[in-house]
Amino acid sequence: MRIAIGCVLALSAGTAGAAPLTADECVAVALAKSAKIEEAAAKVREYEARLAEVESVYYPKLQAVAYVAPMFTLSGDATHFERRYKSSKDWGPYTHLQALLAQPLYTFGRAEAGEVAAAERVEVERARVREVELAVALEVRKLYYGRLLALSMLPALDAAAATVREALERGEERYDAGTGEVSQADLMKLTYGRSEIAKGQLEAQYGATLAAAALKQAMGLADDQPLALADDRLPDLPGEEPLSVPALVAESARRRPEWRQIQHGRRAVESLALAELRANYPVLFAAGQLTYDWTPMRQDSPNPYVYDAYNQLVGGVAIGLLFNLDPALAAAKARGAEALAAEIDALDRFAATGIPLRVRKAAGDLQRARRLAELSADGVKATKKWMAFAATQYLTGLGDARDLLEGLVAYLSAKKAAYQASYEYFVSRAALDFAVGH
Repeated sequence: MRIAIGCVLALSAGTAGAAPLTADECVAVALAKSAKIEEAAAKVREYEARLAEVESVYYPKLQAVAYVAPMFTLSGDATHFERRYKSSKDWGPYTHLQALLAQPLYTFGRAEAGEVAAAERVEVERARVREVELAVALEVRKLYYGRLLALSMLPALDAAAATVREALERGEERYDAGTGEVSQADLMKLTYGRSEIAKGQLEAQYGATLAAAALKQAMGLADDQPLALADDRLPDLPGEEPLSVPALVAESARRRPEWRQIQHGRRAVESLALAELRANYPVLFAAGQLTYDWTPMRQDSPNPYVYDAYNQLVGGVAIGLLFNLDPALAAAKARGAEALAAEIDALDRFAATGIPLRVRKAAGDLQRARRLAELSADGVKATKKWMAFAATQYLTGLGDARDLLEGLVAYLSAKKAAYQASYEYFVSRAALDFAVGH
C-alpha cells in the first residue's frame, strides 16, 4: 500500500530529478516502468486475445464471394438458341454473389471446455505478472542498498587516507631531518598503505556508479535520465521485530503467486484435455445461404425445372452438423494435455517444500545479519580506538608505521564487516518480503 500511494509522486519526482527517491519510491517507479513487467503484462493480453479467439466460436460466421466477369450473348431457349461473340457489342458483364451465414448452436461441450482452459491460462499469466513484480522489487532493493554499501565505505576510506597522508608527511619530515626515528622501510610501508586505500576508494566509487546504472535499468529508466536518490549511506537498522516463521509460512501460502499459477494451471490443462477429447464431436449449426446471379447477355428462364446459372436469386435456411474427424490427432493432443497436468503436479510438490524453505532461509538470514551487525559495531568501536592510538603514537614519535597500518587495516576491515552486515540485513528483509509475497 505504501508503495502504491507513492507511485505517482515517485514517477514525477524521480524522472524529473526534482526530489530524491527512497528505496520504496524506486520500487514504485520500477513497478510502473519496468520492461520485465511490461513483457509479463503483454503475455496477459496475448492470452486474453486467445480467449477471445475461442469465444469467437459462438459468433456468426459469414463467407461470401462476389465477382464480375465478361459474358458473350446467348439468346433463345434450350431447343433453339443463338450465340454471338464476334463483335464487342456481343459482350457484357456477368455478376455473381454467393453468401453463407452460419451460426454455431452447440459444440457438445468442446468449445465450453476450450473457453475454460483459455480463461484459466489468462489467470496463470496474471499471477505471473505478480511474480515478476516481486522479483523486480527485490532486484531494485538489492541494487539500491548495494550502491549504499559502496558509498558507506567512502568516509572511512577517506579518513584512513587522510591519516596515512598526514603520517607520511610527518615521516618524511623526520626522515629528512635524519633523527633516525623513521626509516626508509617505514616510509615504504606508509606509501603502500596509501596505495591500498586509494584502490579501495576507487573500487567503492566504481561500485556505487555501477550499482546506480544497474538500478536505472531495473527501474525502466533511460541511461541518460537523471536519478536522484534520497540516501548516500546505509541507514541504521530498525528496531528488532518479532518474527513468527510458521505465521510467515502460512502467509506465503496465501500470497505467493505461484500457488495461483498452479491452481489455475491445473484447471486449464484439465479443461484443455477435455476439449481435445471432444475434438471429434460435431458442431450443430444453423445456416442461411443466398446466391444471386445477373447478366443482360442471357435471357431469363421462367421454368423452375431448368437450371439458370446466369439470372437467379436463390436463398434458404437449414440446420446441420459439421464433422471434422481426426481421432489420432485428438488423442495425441489429449496426451499432451495430460503430460502438462503431470508437470503441474510436480511443480506443486516442489513449491510445497521450496517456498517454505525460502521463507525460513530469509527469516534466518535476517536474524543472522542483525546479530552480525551488532557484533561488528563492537569491533568498529575497538578498532577505531586502536587506529587513533596507533596514529597518535606514530605522529608523536612513540610508535612505528607497522602499528599504524595494522590499526588502519583492522578499522577498515571492521567497518566493512559492519556495513556488509547492514547490507545483508536490508537485502534479507527484501528477500523475506519476496518469499512471503508482500
